[in-house]
Amino acid sequence: MLLGLHALGELAKEPDECLTTQQVAAAIGTSEPHLSKVLQRLNKGGLVKSVRGPGGGYRLNCVPSETPLYPIFELLGGPFESRGCRLDGCRGKKCFIGDMMDELSRAFFRYLESRTLADFTSYYIHGTDVSIEISVITPSLGQKHPGFGHIN
Repeated sequence: MLLGLHALGELAKEPDECLTTQQVAAAIGTSEPHLSKVLQRLNKGGLVKSVRGPGGGYRLNCVPSETPLYPIFELLGGPFESRGCRLDGCRGKKCFIGDMMDELSRAFFRYLESRTLADFTSYYIHGTDVSIEISVITPSLGQKHPGFGHIN
Protein backbone atom coordinates (compact mmCIF):
# COMPACT_ATOMS: atom_id res chain seq x y z
CA MET A 1 0.00 0.00 0.00
CA LEU A 2 2.68 2.49 0.97
CA LEU A 3 4.72 1.61 -2.09
CA GLY A 4 1.78 2.63 -4.29
CA LEU A 5 1.45 5.97 -2.52
CA HIS A 6 5.15 6.67 -2.98
CA ALA A 7 4.87 5.76 -6.66
CA LEU A 8 1.93 8.17 -7.04
CA GLY A 9 3.99 10.85 -5.28
CA GLU A 10 6.83 10.38 -7.77
CA LEU A 11 4.48 10.46 -10.75
CA ALA A 12 2.76 13.56 -9.38
CA LYS A 13 6.05 15.49 -9.35
CA GLU A 14 5.87 15.63 -13.16
CA PRO A 15 2.23 14.76 -13.92
CA ASP A 16 2.52 15.18 -17.71
CA GLU A 17 5.68 13.06 -18.09
CA CYS A 18 5.98 9.31 -18.36
CA LEU A 19 8.32 7.56 -15.96
CA THR A 20 9.51 4.01 -16.43
CA THR A 21 9.18 1.43 -13.71
CA GLN A 22 12.97 1.56 -13.44
CA GLN A 23 12.95 5.33 -12.88
CA VAL A 24 10.25 5.19 -10.22
CA ALA A 25 11.88 2.20 -8.49
CA ALA A 26 15.23 4.02 -8.36
CA ALA A 27 13.61 7.18 -7.00
CA ILE A 28 11.79 5.43 -4.15
CA GLY A 29 14.34 2.71 -3.48
CA THR A 30 12.42 -0.46 -4.24
CA SER A 31 12.62 -3.44 -6.58
CA GLU A 32 11.26 -3.15 -10.10
CA PRO A 33 9.29 -6.46 -10.06
CA HIS A 34 7.35 -5.52 -6.92
CA LEU A 35 6.75 -1.96 -8.11
CA SER A 36 5.60 -3.25 -11.50
CA LYS A 37 2.77 -5.19 -9.84
CA VAL A 38 1.74 -2.12 -7.83
CA LEU A 39 1.78 0.12 -10.92
CA GLN A 40 -0.37 -2.44 -12.77
CA ARG A 41 -2.91 -2.30 -9.94
CA LEU A 42 -2.88 1.53 -10.05
CA ASN A 43 -3.33 1.33 -13.83
CA LYS A 44 -6.32 -1.02 -13.50
CA GLY A 45 -7.78 1.35 -10.91
CA GLY A 46 -7.45 4.26 -13.33
CA LEU A 47 -5.08 6.33 -11.20
CA VAL A 48 -2.14 5.96 -13.59
CA LYS A 49 -1.94 5.37 -17.30
CA SER A 50 0.42 2.93 -18.96
CA VAL A 51 2.04 4.32 -22.11
CA ARG A 52 3.68 1.81 -24.45
CA GLY A 53 6.59 2.29 -26.80
CA PRO A 54 9.68 4.51 -26.80
CA GLY A 55 9.35 7.22 -24.17
CA GLY A 56 6.63 5.18 -22.52
CA GLY A 57 6.11 4.19 -18.94
CA TYR A 58 3.52 5.38 -16.46
CA ARG A 59 2.01 8.77 -15.85
CA LEU A 60 -0.61 10.14 -13.52
CA ASN A 61 -4.16 9.68 -14.85
CA CYS A 62 -6.17 11.55 -12.23
CA VAL A 63 -6.64 15.05 -10.89
CA PRO A 64 -4.85 14.98 -7.52
CA SER A 65 -7.10 17.63 -5.93
CA GLU A 66 -10.17 15.56 -6.86
CA THR A 67 -8.78 12.17 -5.84
CA PRO A 68 -9.45 11.24 -2.19
CA LEU A 69 -6.89 9.10 -0.37
CA TYR A 70 -9.43 6.63 1.01
CA PRO A 71 -10.18 4.84 -2.30
CA ILE A 72 -6.45 4.71 -3.06
CA PHE A 73 -5.84 2.88 0.22
CA GLU A 74 -8.65 0.46 -0.59
CA LEU A 75 -7.38 -0.09 -4.13
CA LEU A 76 -3.90 -0.90 -2.85
CA GLY A 77 -4.73 -2.73 0.36
CA GLY A 78 -8.27 -4.04 0.15
CA PRO A 79 -11.30 -3.00 2.19
CA PHE A 80 -10.42 -0.75 5.10
CA GLU A 81 -11.92 -2.11 8.25
CA SER A 82 -11.06 -2.23 11.89
CA ARG A 83 -10.82 -5.66 13.40
CA GLY A 84 -10.31 -4.73 17.04
CA CYS A 85 -8.77 -7.31 19.31
CA ARG A 86 -8.56 -10.76 17.80
CA LEU A 87 -7.49 -12.76 20.83
CA ASP A 88 -9.71 -15.75 21.56
CA GLY A 89 -10.15 -14.66 25.17
CA CYS A 90 -11.67 -11.32 24.11
CA ARG A 91 -14.20 -12.51 21.56
CA GLY A 92 -17.66 -11.42 22.60
CA LYS A 93 -16.30 -9.42 25.54
CA LYS A 94 -15.61 -5.72 25.94
CA CYS A 95 -11.89 -5.21 25.32
CA PHE A 96 -10.10 -1.92 26.00
CA ILE A 97 -7.35 -2.65 23.46
CA GLY A 98 -9.84 -3.69 20.78
CA ASP A 99 -11.98 -0.60 21.40
CA MET A 100 -8.90 1.63 21.23
CA MET A 101 -7.80 0.02 17.95
CA ASP A 102 -11.28 0.48 16.52
CA GLU A 103 -11.36 4.16 17.48
CA LEU A 104 -7.90 4.80 16.02
CA SER A 105 -8.95 3.04 12.82
CA ARG A 106 -12.08 5.19 12.59
CA ALA A 107 -9.99 8.35 13.12
CA PHE A 108 -7.56 7.27 10.40
CA PHE A 109 -10.50 6.49 8.08
CA ARG A 110 -11.94 9.99 8.68
CA TYR A 111 -8.52 11.46 7.97
CA LEU A 112 -8.21 9.54 4.68
CA GLU A 113 -11.70 10.67 3.66
CA SER A 114 -10.79 14.31 4.29
CA ARG A 115 -7.51 14.31 2.35
CA THR A 116 -6.73 14.09 -1.34
CA LEU A 117 -3.84 12.92 -3.43
CA ALA A 118 -2.94 16.63 -3.77
CA ASP A 119 -2.49 16.81 0.02
CA PHE A 120 -0.24 13.75 -0.07
CA THR A 121 1.66 15.13 -3.06
CA SER A 122 2.28 18.41 -1.24
CA TYR A 123 3.71 16.46 1.66
CA TYR A 124 5.68 14.20 -0.66
CA ILE A 125 7.23 17.00 -2.72
CA HIS A 126 7.56 19.83 -0.19
CA GLY A 127 7.59 18.07 3.16
CA THR A 128 4.40 19.87 4.22
CA ASP A 129 3.44 19.00 7.79
CA VAL A 130 0.81 16.33 8.27
CA SER A 131 -1.41 16.61 11.29
CA ILE A 132 -4.19 14.49 12.65
CA GLU A 133 -5.94 15.08 15.93
CA ILE A 134 -7.29 12.13 17.83
CA SER A 135 -9.29 12.77 20.93
CA VAL A 136 -8.86 9.94 23.38
CA ILE A 137 -11.37 9.41 26.16
CA THR A 138 -10.61 6.54 28.44
CA PRO A 139 -13.86 5.58 30.16
CA SER A 140 -12.12 3.43 32.74
CA LEU A 141 -9.96 6.38 33.81
CA GLY A 142 -12.61 9.05 33.20
CA GLN A 143 -9.96 11.27 31.66
CA LYS A 144 -9.53 12.96 28.33
CA HIS A 145 -5.95 12.91 26.99
CA PRO A 146 -4.43 11.12 29.99
CA GLY A 147 -0.76 11.85 30.62
CA PHE A 148 1.35 8.78 30.02
CA GLY A 149 4.67 10.66 30.22
CA HIS A 150 5.69 8.74 33.32
CA ILE A 151 5.74 5.41 31.43
CA ASN A 152 9.10 4.36 30.02
